[in-house]
Amino acid sequence: MIGGTPEEVRARVPAAAAVYEATRATVLEGGIVDPEVKALCARYLAEGFDVEPFADRERAALDWAHAVAWDDTRADDDLWARLHAHFSEPELVELGYFIAFTLGQVHWLRTLGLANDCGKVGGRGDP
Repeated sequence: MIGGTPEEVRARVPAAAAVYEATRATVLEGGIVDPEVKALCARYLAEGFDVEPFADRERAALDWAHAVAWDDTRADDDLWARLHAHFSEPELVELGYFIAFTLGQVHWLRTLGLANDCGKVGGRGDP
C-alpha cells in the first residue's frame, strides 16, 4: 500500500499532481455542467442508490454514469436521446469525462485505502 493522503500520494509524481489540479479546477469543480449534477453522479458512483425519484435531467445523467461504470450496453439510442434532450454536446463531453475520471479516482483511492469520502466532488483528497 502507498501511505499518505491522496494529495501526498499524487505529489510523489509532480506531473500527476499538476494534471489532477488542472482537472479539478477545470472539470471537477469548474466547467459548464451544473455542479449539482456532477455531485450527484459522483455520489452515485461512490454509493449507488435508486435513481427512480430523480427528475429527467438528473436521471439521464445517473443512467449514463451507470452505463459508464457498470453496463455499457445501457448507452443505447434511448439513453442518448434523453442525454441530448438535456445537455449540449460540450456538456456531454465534460460530463462523460467527469464520470470516467471520478470513477477511476474512486477505484484507485479505494485500492490505496484512502477513499473515505469519495462522494464529494473536487475537494482535496476526493475524486
